[in-house]
Amino acid sequence: MDESFPPERRIRKGSEFAVVLREGRRSTCPYFTLHILPVPSRNCARLGIIASRRVGGAVQRNRAKRLLREAFRRLGSQLPAGVNLVAVARNSIAKARLEDVERAFRNAFHGKTHS
Repeated sequence: MDESFPPERRIRKGSEFAVVLREGRRSTCPYFTLHILPVPSRNCARLGIIASRRVGGAVQRNRAKRLLREAFRRLGSQLPAGVNLVAVARNSIAKARLEDVERAFRNAFHGKTHS
């Protein structure tokens, strides 16, 4: 089981972000909003992260991105191939623990939303 986060598992182009945000299914949780778009031509799940200044300063935004990347990395083997995910961080993620973000990521992916 490979738990790394190589470049082929990342969404990097603005156009790809836009497609997922526009066409993907949206699932909201207290820490982030997850946009999910199946892409059958891909052989792995890919993640893109958006952390705007609403999340906080640079330190808080970077921590939010680290938490989301680590949650994705840990759940990578449980995610189906051929899905693009975009996580839009909310300001409440700044005080969250990794276990909470990971649980929220799993629930958001499987469509279990909570407030």
